[in-house]
Amino acid sequence: MLQSHRRKAHEGRESPVSQVKVVHITPTYFDQASIIGGGERYPTELALWMSRVTDTTLVSFSAQRQTYRQGDLKVEIYPVNHFIHGNRVNPLSWRFLPALWQADVVHVHHLHTLISDLACLLAYALGKAVFVTDYGGGGSFTLNRRLPVFEGYRQAIAYSQFGLEALPTALQQKAVLIKGGIDTDKFSPAAATLREKKILYVGRLLPHKGIDYLIEGFRLLKRSDYRLQIIGRVYSQDYYAYLKQLAADLAIEFVHDADDQRLIQEYRTAMLTVLPSVHTSYNGNYTPVPELMGFTLLESQACGTPVICTDAGAMAEFVKHGQTGLVVAQNSGDALCRALQQMLDAETSSQQKRCQEWIAHLNWSTVVAKHLQTYSADEALA
Repeated sequence: MLQSHRRKAHEGRESPVSQVKVVHITPTYFDQASIIGGGERYPTELALWMSRVTDTTLVSFSAQRQTYRQGDLKVEIYPVNHFIHGNRVNPLSWRFLPALWQADVVHVHHLHTLISDLACLLAYALGKAVFVTDYGGGGSFTLNRRLPVFEGYRQAIAYSQFGLEALPTALQQKAVLIKGGIDTDKFSPAAATLREKKILYVGRLLPHKGIDYLIEGFRLLKRSDYRLQIIGRVYSQDYYAYLKQLAADLAIEFVHDADDQRLIQEYRTAMLTVLPSVHTSYNGNYTPVPELMGFTLLESQACGTPVICTDAGAMAEFVKHGQTGLVVAQNSGDALCRALQQMLDAETSSQQKRCQEWIAHLNWSTVVAKHLQTYSADEALA
């Protein structure tokens, strides 16, 4: 059914969307003060690209009601009545529920929030096809701990094997794996760009990102001709102060305000990008899901820049070890130092070509097509 609708939309071009209506619900993105990571970026990008081929709405939450369009994507923002136990990733809101009535498919993003449970229960009661993608974490109060909410989901859709295996058993049994999600038009190499003697980190400045181990590895590298550039917003002032202390006498630059244009330029001119995330951070705190994919790895490789990552979370699934980068042990400055030395000594032009070839199958167009196939395979849409 979805395939025929998409053909009609493209044949006539009278409308950029099909008759199948998909509503994505992401409860954890509110405003620019939020901690924005993969769990917020992924559903937003997925919905945006999906809107190019079918009728798509993104539902989320903030301080006030908003309705706007981003290209073909309709965005509906609903006000939050209350944050349960003060947790900003677990809001209470009822006003979004009517947005489900006209949907054919409801795709919930994040498993353990009250919003997710309410959306699943109502959509199921209305006879909608309901899917879920989880990103780890969530709220301390949910309905799924008391009610069989998970039975309402037709399928779970994971974007890494690690993420699939982290799902509750009831959802693992009806889960499908669709890897990737990268804009290879936006993130791409520039033929005339020269590489600089620069090592790059891109991501939030939080303890589970393991940046302190990267700084330690950079110190051990003892390459005064190279500099380390750390790009990302500060979400922990204590951790940032700790990083600044570690970096005090090294060629390290912190950048907190890079827009997309600058970020792409940094990827294109770096020798390599490092994502050193850890399960157990320097202060002993444990994070069960530090990385469900690692957007940084995809963005860098799409720009032709090889990567180094640790074996934490799902990251090893998105690097072709020894070809587009290296996967090393986490919590080890020594391991990162050895990997840095090996990568900096390697021939760069062949690495860049391999990165582009490796990342091609993870582009958003392919990811969206696989999602639509999964939706249409469901008996409710046959």
